Amino acid sequence: MMHNWFECKVKYDKMMENGMQKKVSEPYLVDALSFTEAEARIIKEITPYISGEFEVANIKKANYGEIFFD
Repeated sequence: MMHNWFECKVKYDKMMENGMQKKVSEPYLVDALSFTEAEARIIKEITPYISGEFEVANIKKANYGEIFFD
């Protein structure tokens, strides 16, 4: 089975341990058929975990030969 991996960078305000909010950019990896599907999938997956607004800042194809899930 062939996978098309996309690295999606998501920017949002993260609540730090000291109570301050910090603007962060975190990479996430999704399996999708196109850039459009990758964006839709990352939005669906990340929405329950982030309160407030966020931005999908970048999407690029990731060239991985194999990924081992633990």
